[in-house]
Amino acid sequence: MRILVLCLMLTIPFVSRAADHSPVPPHPRLLATPADFTRIRSSVTQPGPQQDAFNLLLGTAEGEYAEPPFERVVVGRRMLATSRNALRRILNFSLLYRLTDEPRWAARAEQEMLALAAFTDWNPDHFLDTAEAATAVAIGYDWLHDTLATDVRRTLREALVKHALAPGDSDNLWWRSASNVNNWLQVCEAGLTLAALAIAEDEPELAARAVARARRNVPAIFATYEPSGSYVEGPMYWDYGTNYHLLLIEALRTATGSAGDLATNRAFLESAHVVNVLTAPSGEFYNFGDCSLRRFYLPAMYWFARETGRSEIAAHEPARLRRMLNSPRPRPSRFLALSLLWMPVGPAPAPAAPPASWKTDGPSPLAVFRLGEGQASLYAAMKGGRARINHGHMDAGSFILEIGGVRWAIDLGMPDYHDLEKVGVQLFGKDRWSVYLLGPHSHSIPLIDDRAPHEQATASLRAFDAEAQSASFDLSPLYPGHVEQLHRELRIDSPNAVSIRDTVAGAAPGSRYRFSWMTRATVETDATGATLRQAGKTLRLEVVADAPFEIVDEDASRPPATYDAPQPGLRRVSVLFTVSAPTHALTVTAQTIP
Repeated sequence: MRILVLCLMLTIPFVSRAADHSPVPPHPRLLATPADFTRIRSSVTQPGPQQDAFNLLLGTAEGEYAEPPFERVVVGRRMLATSRNALRRILNFSLLYRLTDEPRWAARAEQEMLALAAFTDWNPDHFLDTAEAATAVAIGYDWLHDTLATDVRRTLREALVKHALAPGDSDNLWWRSASNVNNWLQVCEAGLTLAALAIAEDEPELAARAVARARRNVPAIFATYEPSGSYVEGPMYWDYGTNYHLLLIEALRTATGSAGDLATNRAFLESAHVVNVLTAPSGEFYNFGDCSLRRFYLPAMYWFARETGRSEIAAHEPARLRRMLNSPRPRPSRFLALSLLWMPVGPAPAPAAPPASWKTDGPSPLAVFRLGEGQASLYAAMKGGRARINHGHMDAGSFILEIGGVRWAIDLGMPDYHDLEKVGVQLFGKDRWSVYLLGPHSHSIPLIDDRAPHEQATASLRAFDAEAQSASFDLSPLYPGHVEQLHRELRIDSPNAVSIRDTVAGAAPGSRYRFSWMTRATVETDATGATLRQAGKTLRLEVVADAPFEIVDEDASRPPATYDAPQPGLRRVSVLFTVSAPTHALTVTAQTIP
């Protein structure tokens, strides 16, 4: 009955509650119930992934137990590191208390929460910082409610209102704008909702407005997963935004009984599978856009496996967990504790074979191919899309190639935001394309007279043949006025060879065409191609073109601007020719040599 009442009341302002009756379930009511904690307590006593997760959590918490609470440190415009570190500690300490009944864990979490509460603010100008701090205090307040003294509860409630719910109580915040749908929407609405549900009986009207906004606003994010589950910001930011989306879903379920349509979108539910598709046999990401190369342990995979009934989605996470547990310096995600809420009891599921061919359309079209088995297999991928998209790069037409666990053609991923912003670079504004890692010259894309592609133009996937393992992208819109047609095709020729073919029509005679291949291999060029060597293996690039061409090997380890980070070992192999006919074709075949 209590859950039903809250479901009804969260659609309208809370009414004042009688002293002897609360319209909300008792604490704990965020993400887990007492029955869930009892189940987890039993599951971690037996060898398996659950015990591994518990041991890693325990080791992490023991390592931080004697450390002082975090202070309010703002780096540049962000307090984000403080908020995230505090969330990790509070989640870990609070869950350990629920699983062990040891008072020291509750006391240590309380200490961390009171430190956050004493901050002057949670940096609302960069609201992600506020949302993550609110998430930390809300979960700790809820899970440890019965251990907290009356005055401590009051202090934490006041902090949640003053530092989060009050500054978030507006429809005019920029990240709520329909034109700014990105991970901020998920993170900020989830943090505010958890804060609201944690103290709903004491701040009913404020809480009701926060929850209603989240239910109304967050469904807009599903457009960034359409049409096939590929999150437009790439797999790393998928982990960020999606984890908070899951916190929102689970908090609404446990505190109100339903998350409604926030948990049912088809493309959203497919997105975890897509992240696995975008993980190469080496275990590293296809790291287009602002994305790290390293694939890390993803607790969210267990949630998606459970919700979709596809256990294979999380099949590789136990091995990643075990490697991290055995590492001398493990660096678990702040969301590690969520693993224990979502992973099933029992041994790890068997992995399933990844698709040999996969594609998606939408704002960032992709084509991914695999051939062979295990780490020895070939993995090649290419993307279209446009540059001016959240966390986007000038990388339409770029590709990566991995054979035998060696990444021969690379994407450099994301720069360090603070390193650029502290010297005045407007990273998300006018200076974005002057940053080497984001602009055209660090990506394996075609260029005409070295002009940057149009930042608002979109390269589309024009053809895809799953059986033949080939895909063609239309890059023509990227160079308006400079080319009538520009198509790039990726084709898998054998388990150790791929071809990339460019066809250009309507370019001005005398213009210079550049095909780029970014690599960290050593390079030797000759008249017909280049030989790449890396990790004791060799890859041959053979060029065929209908115009005279030259091959240039450039040292790209020191980008041109002083604010650009060095890129040790980076080489740019370019094939260049002068346009002399209405149509030209160029093919680069890459094949490993025994």
